[in-house]
Amino acid sequence: MMKLSHIKNALLNRKEYKSFTWSESFLSGHINVGRVTIFGDNAMHWAVNIRTKRWGYICFRLPFRSHRRWWPLYYYCSPNGTPWAATFKIGGGNE
Repeated sequence: MMKLSHIKNALLNRKEYKSFTWSESFLSGHINVGRVTIFGDNAMHWAVNIRTKRWGYICFRLPFRSHRRWWPLYYYCSPNGTPWAATFKIGGGNE
């Protein structure tokens, strides 16, 4: 979860671990806004999960490069937020 101190440190370029790049230090977490979770440049590769009452989770990847490469876009609806339990899926490649 990104906190106000993380945003301030990112703006002032104050890194806890000097060997990390700026994106590794400040864009690798996630932000929760109500029922929406936005994942940064981490294992989720710029993903968005939206929790709904009717469909469970609506999950998709944003069209950004992550870890110096392009990852396939996906969109799926899942009762528990995982792709293996998806009831509807578009894209995603062979991951």
